[in-house]
Amino acid sequence: MEKMNILIIAAHGSRKKASNDELAILAGRLKTRLSDRFDRVAHAFLQLAEPLLEDTLNEMAAKGDVRVVVFPFFIGAGSHIKEDIPRLVEDARHRYPDADIVLTRHLGALEAIDGIIAGEALKTVD
Repeated sequence: MEKMNILIIAAHGSRKKASNDELAILAGRLKTRLSDRFDRVAHAFLQLAEPLLEDTLNEMAAKGDVRVVVFPFFIGAGSHIKEDIPRLVEDARHRYPDADIVLTRHLGALEAIDGIIAGEALKTVD
């Protein structure tokens, strides 16, 4: 039996429901786009909103023989990227040794972000 692949898009979380809903919508689009490679795409928040990343990560990792990929939907490499999220991932790795838990680079570290910003900005000029 093949490992179940799970993607968690992790964001900060907001007190504004509409902001949190944007992440849920993104996760839904990614679920459709990645359905041939990921069995599940979930979203989670570090704080201020639910579901919390810690809870979602534990729930997914507890499934056993799974690969859980955590993508931090953060622009800058602040304390959440440098400390908080890696700690949550490491804690889950210790609690669930049968799960393969991968932490990707955060959004702001990806070279592709340059093209996305440039493309959007170029739409505004002649």
